[in-house]
Amino acid sequence: MNKLATLLFTCASLMSIAQDWSTDVYKYGEEYPGYVIMSSGDKVEGYIKYKDRYTMQNDVELYTEKGNKKTKQKFSTGDLTEYKVADKLYHCIHYSGGLLKKPIKANLVVTEGCITEYVWYDRSENYMTMQRGSSESEEDFMKRMYPPKSVYLKNGDEDPKTLDYFALKFASKMSEWISDDAVLSKKVADKEDGYGMLKILEIIAEYNENCKN
Repeated sequence: MNKLATLLFTCASLMSIAQDWSTDVYKYGEEYPGYVIMSSGDKVEGYIKYKDRYTMQNDVELYTEKGNKKTKQKFSTGDLTEYKVADKLYHCIHYSGGLLKKPIKANLVVTEGCITEYVWYDRSENYMTMQRGSSESEEDFMKRMYPPKSVYLKNGDEDPKTLDYFALKFASKMSEWISDDAVLSKKVADKEDGYGMLKILEIIAEYNENCKN
């Protein structure tokens, strides 16, 4: 297993721990407390319909009164900056699985900071016909159906980064990306022990900790 594959596996495992999608906790089609924040800054509170992890990134169905269809409002992610449903916080950023046009879509927040980590869920081409294995857990099946991808956005940037961006010339690309932290950037550029690609999560955590000071 190469470095990128190892890192992808580690990140996917951590994301599954950080984000609980088990259906015995939340039920698809149910409405849970939440809110949306419009591009104008206006906030609308209510109840948002819970959907699968792919669909939740693409449309928002909010009810100002729970169960009252007359109060339903549908929002495009392009018109929002943020929304929350139950325990899941989404930011609307220029990432939607790598499309060249880079439309604004919702990405699920994993860790907030000066560099925020998100997860974007793709959808397998054959998702409609996929079968859960007899010994496969619900979460493992869902990860096959909706493969997760780690996404990172640094404050002040509009262009999010994914792990494959750093796969080649990691030291050069990462040190440039975090160049406003001169000490940390030099450690990465000099390829100091503990500052290679397999430690990207630790590097981001150190960057976030330093930027608070």
